[in-house]
Amino acid sequence: MPHPYLSPRREGDHHDTVSMRCLDQGGAAAYHRAVDRFYAVGSWHELNSALRTHFQLCDGGGKPVERRPRVGDTIRIDLAGPGSRSGGGYDWVAVTLLDSGEEPLPFVAMSIVPCADPRSATTDVAHFYAAGAVNTFVLRRLGDCLLAEVHGRNEVPNVGTGPLVDRLRNEAIALAGRVGFSQVQWKDWTDGLVSVV
Repeated sequence: MPHPYLSPRREGDHHDTVSMRCLDQGGAAAYHRAVDRFYAVGSWHELNSALRTHFQLCDGGGKPVERRPRVGDTIRIDLAGPGSRSGGGYDWVAVTLLDSGEEPLPFVAMSIVPCADPRSATTDVAHFYAAGAVNTFVLRRLGDCLLAEVHGRNEVPNVGTGPLVDRLRNEAIALAGRVGFSQVQWKDWTDGLVSVV
């Protein structure tokens, strides 16, 4: 029976955030609706009113697209507060893995890693975490129960490259993540994903 791949923890911080919702019946239909929401990256901010971050799915060149993600796509992240100068005001991640499993325990999964602004010639990572960090998003169905998960691994602040103002910003955001801010945001996302059914 296949399971989603989760990157091993090698260094830095990590988190595992999970929300579950069980229904009296109709779990399969609810799962398919939730899968559509899972892949609608540009609408993730609608999953929960507490989410202040906006995500935009882009192709590998940074052009916004409205479709399901593909490996090699990028996601432009618009955090509340000052944006990354290296990323043209945004943080950027690349989609590196898409996976799915079928009955009896269906799941979908997507992994993302920090990357450079695909619209720029620079190779500096335009994200508050350094290269090597990975987030894996998972949606599973167990009978009539839905589980939404976010697993963060190897979260090290991106303070080695880029302008000084970006390095200071990245350290501040990473510190907020270490004290639980990112866990709260991802809990809002996982709660929202399983509540829209």
